[in-house]
Amino acid sequence: MLDKVKQSGQIEIISVGGNLRIGDNVKFSGFKDQKLSLIIGNGVRIEDDVRIIGGGIVTLSDNVTLHNHVSILGTGDCFIGQNTWVAQYTSLDCEGNLEIGRDCCIGYSCQIWSHVCRVPHLENMRFHGRAKTVIKDRVWLQGGLITINPGVVLGEDCVIFSQSVVNHDTLPKKVYGGIPAKLIKKFDSSYR
Repeated sequence: MLDKVKQSGQIEIISVGGNLRIGDNVKFSGFKDQKLSLIIGNGVRIEDDVRIIGGGIVTLSDNVTLHNHVSILGTGDCFIGQNTWVAQYTSLDCEGNLEIGRDCCIGYSCQIWSHVCRVPHLENMRFHGRAKTVIKDRVWLQGGLITINPGVVLGEDCVIFSQSVVNHDTLPKKVYGGIPAKLIKKFDSSYR
């Protein structure tokens, strides 16, 4: 199944589970002179035009779905827990390490960051840093167009509403939304 994947750079396939589905035009690549290592669980779906380009260990646990045009980029490690679904056009930055728990649903065109970097041509822009970003179990990034900033920890069973920007940790079983995201109310299981 991996023979249809476009591969470049240094790549190590540590393990691949059964019942893997890979779409068209999928690319795995080591970043520059670094090696990308992959652990792929059972029942994983990697849909069309997915890109995994990095220099760390990327783990896709059992029954993970990466929908069309998802990108996983960076030289750190990326762990995605069992039964997690990542929607179309989402970017997962693992430069500072990224951990996503099990049973999460990440909406359309989200950006999850683990690093920031200055723009070289702008004077007095000296900001550069990496911080592990963590999304705990059963988090729902509802809808889409959500940005999670570097170093943020989203608590278990948390819901983030569409078009929010999360720049601080969230509490478990709470609902957040807005720019910047603010606590809206306690989680109600009827949202799922």
